[in-house]
Amino acid sequence: MAWGVALGVGAVVLRELVRPREQPARLIDWDRVEEIALNRCGEAADPPADLAREQAYQAIAADLEPQLVQALGSGTAAADIRLYPGLTAVGRRQWVRFNIRIFRQMFEPLESLQRLIPGSLILSVGQKGISRYLGMMLGLLARRVLGQYDPALLGREPVETSSLILVEPNVQAWAQKDRLPIDELRRWLAMHEMTHAWEFRAHPWLQSYLEGLLKQVMVGRLGDGHRPSRLELIRTLTVGVGQQWKAIARLQAVMSLLEGYSNLVMNEVGRRALPHFALLEGAYRRRQQERTALEKAFLRLTGLEMKMRQYVLGERFCREVRDAGGRELLERVWEGPEWLPTMAEIQRPSLYIERARSR
Repeated sequence: MAWGVALGVGAVVLRELVRPREQPARLIDWDRVEEIALNRCGEAADPPADLAREQAYQAIAADLEPQLVQALGSGTAAADIRLYPGLTAVGRRQWVRFNIRIFRQMFEPLESLQRLIPGSLILSVGQKGISRYLGMMLGLLARRVLGQYDPALLGREPVETSSLILVEPNVQAWAQKDRLPIDELRRWLAMHEMTHAWEFRAHPWLQSYLEGLLKQVMVGRLGDGHRPSRLELIRTLTVGVGQQWKAIARLQAVMSLLEGYSNLVMNEVGRRALPHFALLEGAYRRRQQERTALEKAFLRLTGLEMKMRQYVLGERFCREVRDAGGRELLERVWEGPEWLPTMAEIQRPSLYIERARSR
């Protein structure tokens, strides 16, 4: 009988959690997210405008472009300056705001579902936890992220004039800490982000493919127009359903490819073009390993540890595929969604090599 009582109590609690209240609550309090993130980003105020620095960044991009075009090969097709958005330096607070706008775009499909349980206690309680979590995550990442490219997913235009940025305070801090040549470090990091821009701009199908995966991860089958039950809605918003987990696996695989390919290009061009490449590469490897206990715990709890592994696994995959069949075999990954590697193939490149050669 105890289990029957427990189930009865559980049903009452569940009904109370999802019962609509008078005051509707948004799923995420974005003002609170920004407040927390800005307080934790380690930058008290926005840096003043620096025209000379902006011009220097534009000069870096213009100088790197022909080198990257040569490294990227025939896949660049109409490779000209239009493939690369402007390269811009930002501060930590600017990076926080840049990403909050990106997150708001990404979360819109999920937030639209709140009309199904408007103002319920589960939204009110969940809002505080999610908002605090996002704010702390963005604040801590703002201290460490070096660069970023925004491909404007989910059918939106880029949220800034430039969608390709380097976080200048973090770049400078790393250069000072490890005594790295700052201009070469900027160039090296820009190679990675500019390759990301090429990945999306030269292969338009990639954006729509990722948008589909993101929608599946965010809302599962709730986005197909049918009205779900309360239980289905709660499962989707919390532990997820089978469709969401499959989409997550595919998303991890393609992100590993994108990060690994950019790293491969960045390192191969950097090795030829940067006099102090060995110094930069050694500092990068140390940076990946020398994390504080707090950083390691944060990466594990947020799942960002997998993000860090994507760089390593993805670069190894790209290198092994290219070594096995040359650039031509590696370029097959850009022919369409069916040619993207699975996570199993990312972890075991020989599986992809065998599949690509058999077709």
